[in-house]
Amino acid sequence: MKSVWITGASSGIGEALARLMAREGWRVYVSARRSERLEALAAEGIGDIRPVPLDVTDGAATRRAVAHMLEESGRLDQVVLNAGVFWPQTAADFKAEDVHRMFAVNVGGVAEGLEAVLPPMIEAGQGKICLLGSVAGYRGLPTSPAYCGTKAAIIAMAESLKPELDPTGVVVQVACPGFVRSEATAINRFPMPFLMDAEDAAAAFYRGLTGHNRFEITFPKVFAVILKTMMSLPYWLFFMLMRPLVPKD
Repeated sequence: MKSVWITGASSGIGEALARLMAREGWRVYVSARRSERLEALAAEGIGDIRPVPLDVTDGAATRRAVAHMLEESGRLDQVVLNAGVFWPQTAADFKAEDVHRMFAVNVGGVAEGLEAVLPPMIEAGQGKICLLGSVAGYRGLPTSPAYCGTKAAIIAMAESLKPELDPTGVVVQVACPGFVRSEATAINRFPMPFLMDAEDAAAAFYRGLTGHNRFEITFPKVFAVILKTMMSLPYWLFFMLMRPLVPKD
């Protein structure tokens, strides 16, 4: 039986992906801070789901959790470092503390996971790791200065690791989804184009994880193409297009 570890699995796309992979016959280790949500997920009886409650910013706890999973399963075939937080920020209410908190989870939490899983995977010469980026990491978007920064950092981190990991047999990927219906996006006060349900997003995510080893996994495709195109726009045109997204109140 193949084993996968998914962080941020107490809600949203992480929770939906855990259910899907359990149905597909994987042993699914799920991590998040909300242990009661993980226990409830396991209690649904959908395949082999094993809660591993964890604060991903705690490096020592993360390494202990990975050691426990390796002791049980022998290896982790797939790791999905999905944990992340988001809340909007405006220029008028900008707080450095919010930036630090988002980077601590969205980037620092991924870094702790990488430190824990890379040595055993490199030693084994196999395994796949997917870092959760976002189309928001392609360019800076209004009301999301910290969040866009964290996701740009994740994409760059994955890009930096790939050339070195390729010869080892360890596959690194980055997932860049668009808007997914979740607790995080429920607080947005603006229209979210191509909004996906978590289950549909998880299905697209799973196809990217298991159907190929291409570096980037994007969904929905049309939205990703639009945002990719915006990466090549000159600043004057990009900022003109962004102005209607600035909150009026």
